[in-house]
Amino acid sequence: MPARSNHFQKLVKAINHHLAPAGAKVTESAMLYDSEAETDREIDILVESTVLNCSLKIGIECTTEAAPLDVRKIESFKEKHRKVGINKTIVVAKNGFSDSAKKYAEKNNIRLLTFKAAQKENWAKKFERLQGLSIYGREYHLRSISADIAEGKVTTGFLFDIGTVVSTAEGQVPLGKFARDLFISSEITKTAFKELMENEKNGKDPWVEVGFDLQELHEFTDSTGKTARPKSIVIRMGYKSNYRSLETKQVEYDGQNMVVGGFFEKSGSAHIAIGEVGGELSGTLEVSEKFMSPGRNA
Repeated sequence: MPARSNHFQKLVKAINHHLAPAGAKVTESAMLYDSEAETDREIDILVESTVLNCSLKIGIECTTEAAPLDVRKIESFKEKHRKVGINKTIVVAKNGFSDSAKKYAEKNNIRLLTFKAAQKENWAKKFERLQGLSIYGREYHLRSISADIAEGKVTTGFLFDIGTVVSTAEGQVPLGKFARDLFISSEITKTAFKELMENEKNGKDPWVEVGFDLQELHEFTDSTGKTARPKSIVIRMGYKSNYRSLETKQVEYDGQNMVVGGFFEKSGSAHIAIGEVGGELSGTLEVSEKFMSPGRNA
């Protein structure tokens, strides 16, 4: 049975991932075995933790039903959770609960959380800078590598191509991996974010070039065994990106003020939850691989 998911469920998962205790495991669309029905049952969000050497399972069900959730729905969640060994049931409804559902939940120790009703229009000062957050996913591909090699540091007939391997502290690695690792270490994707974005907006085939001083410390060996020790190399990477607003908003969830946001589309998804811990802002960002690899979506 394939796991189902939606924007609301993913957002609630990101929030609970942020609020979960350290070391807790948070799983979306978890499948747990129901021994009475002899089948797997799906739990929207499962939080597993250990308290005083005891395993604790919290089941969170998410619903976007247009009408307030009635008592029958709460009863069905409680029964499903009982059968799969869940210790605590939480239900998050976008549009609230009926009075009978609230009474039943209170008597049966079920936590009801209404997400929509908790939204706040006036931003707290500590969260103001989080308005209008956006995210980008970018995929790079190696376009070319060039090297500067002194005459006395290369064997005659050395062939500098993709079949070359490089000696490093971790052993010999392919030239392509060596170049990609160097490129990542430059952190140019962080320091030149605006320049890379403008470059992409102004051209159909954007690329970025970074040079590295190798100081002849690395031995390059081609497929025939001939060697060279380059003084420096220049790596050119092409790239493709997705840009998307996270549409952040301030909410109150389970008694805590937070900033949340995200999107759920064919091109991928991302969800963020940020709160204040010990006077500092911290959060959880969950991004789909599809969004982070826009070249694969073309």
